[in-house]
Amino acid sequence: MYPISDLTAFCRKTTGDVPPKLVGASTTVIGSKMYLYGGRLVSERKMVSDIYQFDLETFKWEKVPQSPDDDIPQARYFHSADTWRNHLIIFGGMAIKPQSDNPEDLCVLNDVRLFDLTTRHWLPGAPISADSSLVPNARYAHLSSVTADRLFIIGGQDLANVWLDDVYIFDLVARTWIQRRDYPRHCGTYRSVAVTSDQRVRLPQDELRSLNQSTTRLGQPGTRFNIDKKAPPAPNVTQSESLIYLPYSAAPTDDYPCDIFLFSNYNFTDVQRELEVFTPLSDGDFTVSDRSSSMTGASFPPGLRFPTGAILGTFFIVAGTYLSQTYQSFSIWALDLINMTWSRIDPGSALASGSWFRSCLWASANKFVVFGNRHGNLVEDYNRRLLSWDHVTCIDLEAFGIYQPPPLQLDIPMQELGLAALEEGLMSDFEIICDDGRRIKVSRRLLEERWPWFREQRKLFLQAASRALETMPAVASHSPNPDVPTAVRQEPRPDPRLASRAFNLSEPYPIALAFMQYFYSMALITPLQHAPAVLSQLLLLSSTYQLDHLQSLVKHAMHRALSYATSVGIYGVSTLCSCRSLQIR
Repeated sequence: MYPISDLTAFCRKTTGDVPPKLVGASTTVIGSKMYLYGGRLVSERKMVSDIYQFDLETFKWEKVPQSPDDDIPQARYFHSADTWRNHLIIFGGMAIKPQSDNPEDLCVLNDVRLFDLTTRHWLPGAPISADSSLVPNARYAHLSSVTADRLFIIGGQDLANVWLDDVYIFDLVARTWIQRRDYPRHCGTYRSVAVTSDQRVRLPQDELRSLNQSTTRLGQPGTRFNIDKKAPPAPNVTQSESLIYLPYSAAPTDDYPCDIFLFSNYNFTDVQRELEVFTPLSDGDFTVSDRSSSMTGASFPPGLRFPTGAILGTFFIVAGTYLSQTYQSFSIWALDLINMTWSRIDPGSALASGSWFRSCLWASANKFVVFGNRHGNLVEDYNRRLLSWDHVTCIDLEAFGIYQPPPLQLDIPMQELGLAALEEGLMSDFEIICDDGRRIKVSRRLLEERWPWFREQRKLFLQAASRALETMPAVASHSPNPDVPTAVRQEPRPDPRLASRAFNLSEPYPIALAFMQYFYSMALITPLQHAPAVLSQLLLLSSTYQLDHLQSLVKHAMHRALSYATSVGIYGVSTLCSCRSLQIR
């Protein structure tokens, strides 16, 4: 049988200005572009300060031109690179001493440099901090991450290869070093990785339980609204305790910041694993919590050398080179941060041969991207620390249930308010007629605002009605059956199901009601909407009417509801709607 895991990944040859083989270069993803910076040329043992842009959609490389008028940073390798507000942030690394022609005459750096990706210019170097105790020692092979407008520099080694057990924080807005703290662990790129995300996954069910005593402008979170206080509740009102709130993605806040996850593995003959979480505080400080003992699973990652990692949704992903006497591979693992369980990502045969070392996350596409040479030798290239860019393998993480949950269109109180307005018939001036004749009272204006197909059909209906009125006198003064010009017959016509104050949806009442509940709340929050048969029909409707947001919500709900009992139905409808990742899973 054809292995199902082979459907999750594919390999492509890259094109364009393919970078040469490098040692110690950095990779950073912004949107659908990956930026490669610096490194040492394998062929000449020469450091470079080049920037390459890789288009993750077309698999094409472009060498980014740099203005000779800019203060271009000193060429380096084993530095760090991060992203912030469409800038690349380069820190530290190892370089050849200025004015030296000897490639073995090395130094280490501690400068922070920003490259503006919009203007493609280097910003001037940051001024030296007045407090020298807050400026980090020069270092290379360190870890870095950006959260809450702060650059964290963690660990690394100095020129004498002495471990630097500390953490420094750089304020990216003020462009100055603001804090130093001892960190009694050896951390470096050979065995550790520090990652964060620019999106925080919120768990509203947990948040509402913890805030059930607090109130908001619209009342207590999680409570339903009876607009008319004197009127009894409608008989079909959904009870508040039965509402379902799925996890969603949101920008970080002071109360819900994006944490930095620092993972280390060492002592590769008897692997030790550590996971610590750095949480930034609003006053500029941060806390550190040890989650090492919480990790569980039927199997754990082996010792991964030069690991790379990422956060996607509620998963921490780590990948790296696994070497033993009998087996070598590029291995990818995921840690579910909710239940702290490890699982292996199996990309099938895509990475089974060749030399693969550098990986990164393409978050907006829920894909993990690995660079290398499918014809190379993994052990030989590892021993030379060689990075190749000739081929790229894309792994579909959503097929493993790893993805970024969709964001909210309306906050939770507004979702509940919209649902209450539908159930109590407020502002209704239009009707949806179901295939059994039952009617749902709705607001025509709300549907026009949130349902593009409906808005376009209403526009065509009004245009057709206007033309009919204009032609009535002409019909009376000419022959009973006038010729209609071809151009008129070819104009778009409104859907015949649409009348002036009603629309025949041709769906059973439960499906039509769940569909309207979506438009009023822009969410899936009722038990009706989460019934497996209803979810399947909503996915079909999202495909029919090209409602991308609804489709993302339904796929999110289906991923969470996937079980042996629901798998056949989900497989069938995901096939019909071309939801390939859900179909594979």
